[in-house]
Amino acid sequence: MKIALYGHFMYQLAAGLRAQTDHDVHLFLDSETMPTCLRDEPLLDDPTFATSAPWVGGREILRPGDAEIARRLADYDVAIVTDLGPIFAERSGIPYIFFPAGWDLTHAPFPVRARSSRRRGRADVVDTVIGIRQRRGIRRATSIWGPAFKPFRSATRRLGVALGGCLPQAIDTDLFRPREPVADRTAPISVFHPARLMFAPDPFIIETGGWKRNDLLLHGFALAVADGFDGRLLLVEREGSSDENLARRLIDDLSISDRVDWLGTGRGIEFTWREIVDVYQACDISSDDFGGWFGLAALEGASCGRPVLNHLEPGVMKSEYPGGHPFVQGSDAESIRTALLDLADRDHREAVGRASRDWVMEHHDRGVVAERCVRMLEEIGLA
Repeated sequence: MKIALYGHFMYQLAAGLRAQTDHDVHLFLDSETMPTCLRDEPLLDDPTFATSAPWVGGREILRPGDAEIARRLADYDVAIVTDLGPIFAERSGIPYIFFPAGWDLTHAPFPVRARSSRRRGRADVVDTVIGIRQRRGIRRATSIWGPAFKPFRSATRRLGVALGGCLPQAIDTDLFRPREPVADRTAPISVFHPARLMFAPDPFIIETGGWKRNDLLLHGFALAVADGFDGRLLLVEREGSSDENLARRLIDDLSISDRVDWLGTGRGIEFTWREIVDVYQACDISSDDFGGWFGLAALEGASCGRPVLNHLEPGVMKSEYPGGHPFVQGSDAESIRTALLDLADRDHREAVGRASRDWVMEHHDRGVVAERCVRMLEEIGLA
């Protein structure tokens, strides 16, 4: 079977399908929006695996049926698409799965509701056209694969469609692998938080899952330090971190500036996966968002054998992972304080880290996800 994948979010799944199955797999990436994390991935140099080109422009959005990417997708038996892929997959004439990354389901189809998140003027017109096309593409997808966290539930309800099952996010567990903890037991405990800093309570950002509530981590860390936690907090200067200045002021107000390190590439761009993995491996505790769901940052930290502190919707996690999960939960500053103090015990920290690695290998290793993907395609008659 010939399987096309479109969008940056599909890279790890495409790599897993290529390695674990006999199917003809090809990944299409938009060169104009290539994220930094992918830029040094060696597989992208293989033209039999991936093609990168400026697939999406104004002309393609206005006339998606004439777009080159729509014609390329038509050469395959099935497509799995993310980002604006539904716009072009719908015009390709083949069955396709929509695998939402986040904004492509929660923002793009709703240009009026999303207007607070963009500049006004020409962007309003462009986003309105994208929204019309994206809604049509999503509604005509053969199935939509995504976790039933609240932002996705709200978006699919507004669109009048339903989630057709959850294919877990895939991760390269060979790259994101454990490294032995530093032997120095006297060194401060490092807490790495790679997420964008977004905690101002904007109603649209809250509704669509972008409210990361990182301020809870700052408050909880300060409380733990006041109770004797000898730690350092590692934050990342990164694009899209809209509340970074607010975070800096809060850090000063909490009197923890001397315990916070800001990481950056020094090149005006974000870290690649092959750069950021060193930070995960060197830290003691990793931390993701506190908004109710999780993304790649949680999986990357867990895959490196580090305890991951976050907050997740318990009902969704129980449904998707009946056997449980290893993430350490913190829903407010006090529970985060308690979690950090518990994780100060090295033996406990390492035990949670081992369980985290085992859980990722069982559910999110890209080879495991690839095999599950094929089974899900078979269940809906596409393989």
